[in-house]
Amino acid sequence: MKGRFALAAIVAAAGLLLAGVTPALAQDGHHDRDGTYLALGDSYAFSYSPLLDPRNAANFVGYSDSVAHSLDLGLTNAACPGETSGSFVSGTAPDNGCHENYPPLPLHVSYTGSQLAFAVQYLKTHRHTQLVTLQVGGNDLLILLDQTCHGDLTCTAAGLQGVETQMAANLTTIYTAIRRTAHYHGVIVSVPYFAFNYNDAQLAGLAGSLDGVESTVAQQFGARVADVFDAFKTASAPSGIPCLAGLQVPTPPTCDIHPSAAGHAVIASAILAALSDEHGDLGGDHGN
Repeated sequence: MKGRFALAAIVAAAGLLLAGVTPALAQDGHHDRDGTYLALGDSYAFSYSPLLDPRNAANFVGYSDSVAHSLDLGLTNAACPGETSGSFVSGTAPDNGCHENYPPLPLHVSYTGSQLAFAVQYLKTHRHTQLVTLQVGGNDLLILLDQTCHGDLTCTAAGLQGVETQMAANLTTIYTAIRRTAHYHGVIVSVPYFAFNYNDAQLAGLAGSLDGVESTVAQQFGARVADVFDAFKTASAPSGIPCLAGLQVPTPPTCDIHPSAAGHAVIASAILAALSDEHGDLGGDHGN
């Protein structure tokens, strides 16, 4: 993507994660800077890995930490592993483990109620927020694939339209609350998903279709869209399989669904690329 954002910032974002460095100035809940960054979403946004101790949320460092460091913003990460677009809006909606596991396990920030309610309250009281990222919807598809269709891709494809219709409605509710209820007029970046195998037309098609819904709704509310799908496709070459390219958490003989440090670096770079034309507008107050 074209833009004014320095290439050095993108390289630095990737380098932080690949080196396993926790950005000391971008810890969750630190608001001692001129601006803050609110990360919202599911386990990808949370930076979950099955290889790390879940009793300490500080163990989970990912793309949001890298983006916050690169942009010199204080980070608040409200993401919850297992969150669906429905449970993001309402704690009574089905999810994929968020409300069952958190608590007792800790999130990066502590709150009660839905993630959307937290986001709205946060944005109302933190008028210096300069960036919001949103990554949610992947668990909507996983529930259909794993729990309803038991891994059958034909069944999943048949049920996809219904899931995406409901997801689009939920995303519309989320963006409406952020823009109109919280009166946040700053930069939002939608963070879609990647395919687990770009050589498999069905798998790639499912991910691409899901991302299409994410992008369409986001753009209706003036949000930018990070091109995660194509970024992972490029980074997975020549195999076309993110696991083989080291972009997913290794769980031999295969991989977990979550991004590795290298995968998070790819996502961070995609977000920074989406911000390239907006970087000059990240300063200032975005309240009423």
